Amino acid sequence: MAAIIFDFDGTIADSFETIVQVFHELTGRHDKIPPEEIQRLRGMSLHKAAKELEVRPWAMPFLVIRGRRVLGRRIADISAHAGIPETVRKLYAEGHQLFIMSSNSEANIQLFLQQHHMAKEFIRIYGSVGLLSKARVIRKIRRQNQLGSDNCWYIGDEVRDVEAAEFAGINVIAVTWGFNTAELLNRYHPTAMADTPKELLSILENV
Repeated sequence: MAAIIFDFDGTIADSFETIVQVFHELTGRHDKIPPEEIQRLRGMSLHKAAKELEVRPWAMPFLVIRGRRVLGRRIADISAHAGIPETVRKLYAEGHQLFIMSSNSEANIQLFLQQHHMAKEFIRIYGSVGLLSKARVIRKIRRQNQLGSDNCWYIGDEVRDVEAAEFAGINVIAVTWGFNTAELLNRYHPTAMADTPKELLSILENV
């Protein structure tokens, strides 16, 4: 059986539009970002997109912390990506060890999982992870749970997820229904890519 670490926002939770709305509120932007601009930003790394939106690097941690609080008040409005709850339950039933690692807060994630009936499937949630700390936390998860590298997988939707898994020495599946585009993710050479939760399940069952 495998140990599978899921990213949360964009991978499990369909929170992209809500996060864009929160970004507007926290930065005081009055102009709505048009859909074509959002699609263009999805083809960029987080830091490049932030630069395009004129968000200074020092402001990012503050936006993340404040954003968690606002998201907590809107968690009931965020849905799970279609097919994800069924995929999670199937992996759990097959005996895999499931974890979540996210920059979102543990409280927000727990509430979301309860609302979508996925709370019992995950062994532990590692929340409030720093934007640049994912590789370090992956190593922590492996150490605390005595996980080998060969049967440990990370599931994420951003290039920083792919990079973090590579730095931590584990396999990574990039999903294309989240924040970054398939074209951008493919440039970072993940172990595998999945276009749907059904395809994700198939990849994990085959390995």
